[in-house]
Amino acid sequence: MQIVVNGEAQEDLSECTVFQLLESLAVTPKTAVVELNGKILTQEHWQDTLLRADDRLEILVFIGGG
Repeated sequence: MQIVVNGEAQEDLSECTVFQLLESLAVTPKTAVVELNGKILTQEHWQDTLLRADDRLEILVFIGGG
């Protein structure tokens, strides 16, 4: 299966949820926003949303600093 994450193709992914993908990418959920196929996906749906071939995700991570 292939999906696109932040503009880069990700190949050979087994079927997984958005939450599982974020875990594998070491993304901290509290600091992230996910857009799936052009629509914001709220955190309450990450664990039950399965990724499918040709899905497009944009993952934004907010970093504090000064």
